[in-house]
Order: sequence, then C-alpha cells, then structure tokens
Amino acid sequence: MAGDRLMINLVIVAHGDLGEALIRATEMIAGPSEGLCAVSLMPGESPEGFGDKLAAALRPIEGQETILLIDLFGGTPYNVAARQVLKENVECLTGVNLPMLLELVMARDNAASLAELAESITQKGQESIRNLGPMLGRKRSNESASE
Repeated sequence: MAGDRLMINLVIVAHGDLGEALIRATEMIAGPSEGLCAVSLMPGESPEGFGDKLAAALRPIEGQETILLIDLFGGTPYNVAARQVLKENVECLTGVNLPMLLELVMARDNAASLAELAESITQKGQESIRNLGPMLGRKRSNESASE
C-alpha cells in the first residue's frame, strides 16, 4: 500500500560541514537517499542569516512530514530550528549521529506516524553510544591494583 506510506523528509541542521559529512557516510553505507539534506551554520554566519537559509531549505517541503536532526542542544542551529517544532508535521531531534540517520533512512518509509518514528529514533541514537572498554573486558587501573 504505497499510497499509505509517509514520505518523511530529513533535514540535518548543524555546525560546519557535519551535516554534509553525515549524509556522505549514510549514502556510502545505505546508498542514495531522497528527501535528505543538510543546512549548515558556517563560521561567521549570523543567526538571522542562518534562519533565512533554513527557511529557504524548508520552503519546498512546507506542509510535508519532516524531521529536523540537530547537532547540539542549545547551539545556534538548535535555537533557529526549534521554532519549527510548533508546526504539526515537524519533529526536532538533537544529538544527531550516524546510527540515528541510518535508521531513519531505512525505517522512514514504514513508519506508522512521524511522532512514533521520532521516538524510536531518539532511543536508537541513545542506544548507539557505548563505552567499549568495559564492554570488551578492560579493567580500570584502580581495579587491577586492588586484586
């Protein structure tokens, strides 16, 4: 039932070239993806100028289901993009990482709802952060001294 599927746009809102780099890495792993773009805050760019750039990027997809993936909670991209969350068809997630983006690209066509997808992707992003030392059995230096 392709007619019932949501087309969810993904917009990475980030400092510098991070968004473009995440897209390149995602497409290297999962192949090309439609409805995926980045809006980048560049050094020296004003919040107002960045806001205009984000508005221009969102204009063609106005009214469509969209997830804004923001790099840093509290930064300029967040402050500018957070205004979009008041729209009914927009979700804003902070702390974007490669596992989140990969999962979104692969899962968005089968999502029951935008809100459900946003929640599951938030969990995926959190679950992808690991401290490998303890996972792989490394002992802390103070543990080995007491044995």
